[in-house]
Amino acid sequence: MPHATMQRAILLILIVVLTDQHIAEALSRAYVRAIAGRAGLNLAIREYDYGVDGSFDEVIVRQHRRIESGFSLSFQLKASTQWQLDSTHVIYDLEAKTYNDLILRRSMRAAIPCILILLALPPDSERWLICEESELRLQGTCYWEYLSGSLTENRTSIRVRILRSQRLTPKSLLALMQNVKTGEWS
Repeated sequence: MPHATMQRAILLILIVVLTDQHIAEALSRAYVRAIAGRAGLNLAIREYDYGVDGSFDEVIVRQHRRIESGFSLSFQLKASTQWQLDSTHVIYDLEAKTYNDLILRRSMRAAIPCILILLALPPDSERWLICEESELRLQGTCYWEYLSGSLTENRTSIRVRILRSQRLTPKSLLALMQNVKTGEWS
């Protein structure tokens, strides 16, 4: 292969970037990591996705050591630009298979709870992440929902409505962990 042709091939390889879907997924993981870190929870991201993307684990102090308490909250993480707001809800079309997985998980009363987390991104991918000298800003916000109801017979998607007040913040994440500990969900 002539030298100039090889250089062009290398250049083409270097300019290939992730898809917008993969970039959105990476940003959603960064968002969740930041929230978990600020809340003081340990975060585990699954290597393989079998309906659960990760979990938050409580850390306690025992005999001057920090250890995991055994209380955990699993999550399925989605990132999308395809959502709408009304006065009280975020409206999102979730894949039917994912919805059914989360409904089945909730029906297993002894199972570790698994919430849906949606990163609602702006439509313009150029606005997803703002990098300035004084701050790094991820545009959009995460909402959470502990889905309940009946399985859907839909084959493609089901519309879910998440209360806008259910933003994932360090404070709300700690309240969710308290729900895990008490077994009470509102």
